[in-house]
Amino acid sequence: MAARSRSRTKETRRRLVRKGEPTATEKPTDVEVTLIRNKNAARDRLYAKFERAAAAFRPMVHQGQLPCREEEWNTVTNHLRQAVKQGGSMQVLYVSGMPGTGKTALLMEAISQLRTAGTVNFTLVHVNAMRLGTPSAVFGNIASQLPLNRSGGSSTAVARGDLNRFFSDRGKSDPVVLLLVDEIDHLVTSNQAVLYRIFDWVALPRARLVTVAISNTMDLPERLIPRVASRFDIVRVDFQPYDRAQLTRILCERLQAYDATEAFSEITLKLCAARVAAGSGDIRKALQVCRGAVEARLRCLREDGPVGIQHLETAMRDLLHASPAVKAITGLGLKARRFLTAFFLETRRLQQDSVPLRSIAERYGKLIDLSIADAELSGFTPGDVQATEFSIHADDAEFLVKRLEGMSLLTKHDSWEVDAAGTFCALGPGLDSDDLVAALLASETDEAVKELVQDKKNGA
Repeated sequence: MAARSRSRTKETRRRLVRKGEPTATEKPTDVEVTLIRNKNAARDRLYAKFERAAAAFRPMVHQGQLPCREEEWNTVTNHLRQAVKQGGSMQVLYVSGMPGTGKTALLMEAISQLRTAGTVNFTLVHVNAMRLGTPSAVFGNIASQLPLNRSGGSSTAVARGDLNRFFSDRGKSDPVVLLLVDEIDHLVTSNQAVLYRIFDWVALPRARLVTVAISNTMDLPERLIPRVASRFDIVRVDFQPYDRAQLTRILCERLQAYDATEAFSEITLKLCAARVAAGSGDIRKALQVCRGAVEARLRCLREDGPVGIQHLETAMRDLLHASPAVKAITGLGLKARRFLTAFFLETRRLQQDSVPLRSIAERYGKLIDLSIADAELSGFTPGDVQATEFSIHADDAEFLVKRLEGMSLLTKHDSWEVDAAGTFCALGPGLDSDDLVAALLASETDEAVKELVQDKKNGA
């Protein structure tokens, strides 16, 4: 009996020592204390390593030249330096590319370095057109950031007039104005009057103006009407989506900068990069997934080893389920999901994030026809099909885009060409193409449609 009691006591002590705590009835030996301290210290070091890794993947921690954008960096910095130095430029620096390709980050870093150099004096005016209530509100926004003499009133016409006078007669000693218009796509109107006014300042001989336009659409210059396009020349810088090797390099360099390389297994980083590159190539998505993987690993501190594939899978599931937009998509009816599928296939085919409603509607009709064909093969008669959800109405596309716009899943704007009828559509705020694809695949039951979404060649 006594031997059994002593055995239980020893087992209890061993169990408590494993937890890092001394027994309540017996004082641990020096060896046991050392083991406890070493184990606690190792756990603290492990936690600190993962904390550094999480910090490395914060979106705005990077400073200096962006990796994998050396050619774009040289073009942008050379143009800005020369344009500001010579007192303005009649060329517009047009920076385009899909979201998450580093456009704004690179430009802001280039402007920061230009300001730090202090060789020339300039005033930065930064406008994000997506945050404006209407395209014409850009004039009041620009006027509020400049030291101009206001003529009174707050209307758009007054602000536009004040700006015209400001840029028409500036002295040689006046600082250059560096006008950076982000999301310039949102300033497009059917007659392109807002863009005409802005680009008209570039042509003024005494404007002392350097204009930079950032766009998610690569072909905006080609869609400008002649009277707008004739006002300026373009220096074009196109940002391609990051590929797998570039994403891997960026993630590794961030970990190295925070002394957290050992926090991730190499295969986990490569898998994350491969999955993001196969979708949007958006670096923000890769950073978000990696941070989620670190958080998943921190919930399992009793485990050994770095962040692994299982933690990456957990992070991707958590991000998908946490998105209100994704939840809304999975709850949509068949027609709305087919319309979103058509939208995605057209954005991939045209390689741009804003596509004509007309082409979406045509693709939508083909998807519906595909569903009808499958229904007929399953034993439905044409009459039965017409009585089901597959029936097609001429106003389907207009109805669906209004519904999806009301749910903030899509946005729409007027055509950029005066002689082109219809509307253009883009993804709504809070939804990226990766989440859209994941939500569509999760809710899709038709294998043929799934193949279209997954297969880039056939989907095009």
